[in-house]
Parts: sequence; C-alpha cells; structure tokens
Amino acid sequence: MEAWKIGGSWFGTVAVGILSLATGFVLFHFRARISKFVGEVKGELVKCSWPWDPTEHGVKKYRELIDSTTVVALTTLVLAAYTSGFDFLISRVVGWLVRF
Repeated sequence: MEAWKIGGSWFGTVAVGILSLATGFVLFHFRARISKFVGEVKGELVKCSWPWDPTEHGVKKYRELIDSTTVVALTTLVLAAYTSGFDFLISRVVGWLVRF
C-alpha cells in the first residue's frame, strides 16, 4: 500500500484525489460554458492581425515583432533609469532637509 502514497503521506494522496474529483466535476458541470468560451476565443483569434507576414521565412518573418519588443525593452530601461534617478535625488534632498 506504500505505492499509493503521494509525497509520502496518505493526506497528500487524499488531497490530490479530492482536487482531481472537484476539477473533473467543475469541468463536467460547466462543459457547455467552457466549450462556448473556447469557440468564441477561436473566433476572435481569426480576426486578429498578427505582427508577421506568413509568406516570409526566417527572421524576416518576425522583424516587426523583434522591433516592437526592442522598443518596449529600451523604453522600460529608460523609464527605470529615470525613476531610479528621481528616487535617488528625492531621497538625498529629503535626507539633507531632515538633518537640519
């Protein structure tokens, strides 16, 4: 019976069993809603404009995606540097004012 223990205890086995049954029940109970949701998601994804041309191959295919990711990364770094610098400046000013 040791082979039935999950994680070395019966409590873990019972907990995993109960969670599995609850998940199965929820999926079975809401299967119509889940199916409708997945169908709607598929319908919306068909309408999406993807940032690459399916006729191109290799890295050229993802050029717009790479450029956009680069812009976002650089903007994030610049904003982080600005915020850090401003925080450093304000903490020095407040520290100087508190000394008096």
